[in-house]
Amino acid sequence: MKEKDAYIDYEPQQLIMYVEKEDGTFGPIQTGSYITKNYLDDFWEKMMKLRNSLLEKLKRNEITPIYFYKLIHDFNNVELSRRTGIPVFRVKRHQNVKSFRKIKLSDLYKYAYAFDIPVSNLFQAIVVEDNENKAETDALNQPIIVKQKRTENPFVVITKIESNKK
Repeated sequence: MKEKDAYIDYEPQQLIMYVEKEDGTFGPIQTGSYITKNYLDDFWEKMMKLRNSLLEKLKRNEITPIYFYKLIHDFNNVELSRRTGIPVFRVKRHQNVKSFRKIKLSDLYKYAYAFDIPVSNLFQAIVVEDNENKAETDALNQPIIVKQKRTENPFVVITKIESNKK
């Protein structure tokens, strides 16, 4: 690859590439990441839509917390089984809303460890309000309010953290 073709003007993420220089030699240049510059924002936007969609399904008791976190972490059933030590047939069963009611506490610990979350997060969703219109200093001076709201899913509660307006 030629030096002029490799250069990407993207300051937030820089990398080193070895390219053919103008004088015919090979050497390193510092450049931006093409993937990050062109696709990262789109990826995060799609991930947020997926999370919000799954959260709504979780609140309506259409999916289990195991299924929610499995999709968020992009695991398949076999990989989740290997990470937890739980047989694949039980992993599949734990993703069924009716069967989830019978899950063992020891299995919940295994799932929490595999998802790198506390066990309590399998039963609550924490939503942080992001109010971009407030000045940073105003947000720092305001007290925080934590509210919990029940959902149709008897195992899941929504915990909302927001700043209180003075």
